[in-house]
Amino acid sequence: MSEYVTVETQSTEDPNTLDFFTNQQLAVGDDEYYANYEQGDEGTPIAQMLFNGVRGIQALSISGETLRITRDPDVAWEEIIDDVRDALRDFFL
Repeated sequence: MSEYVTVETQSTEDPNTLDFFTNQQLAVGDDEYYANYEQGDEGTPIAQMLFNGVRGIQALSISGETLRITRDPDVAWEEIIDDVRDALRDFFL
C-alpha cells in the first residue's frame, strides 16, 4: 500500500456525475454498482463508508482504482469531492 492516497477528478457528460481516480485498489474482481443508499449500505466496506460518510451521493460505481459518483444536485461538488478525499484517506491510512 502506498504511504499516501491521491484522488483526482474528471467531469463526465452528465453534470451530476464525476469520475474519481485514486492510487489505491478500490475493487477486487467484478465491478460494483450501487444505484442508491440502500444498496450501498449493503455493499462492500468502501461503498458503505462512502454512502454513510459523504452527504450527497445518490449512486456509486467502483471499478479497480476508479469511482464514479452521481450526486444529489442540491449538494455542491466541492463538498462531495473534499469529503470523498478525506474518507478515502481515512480508510486507507
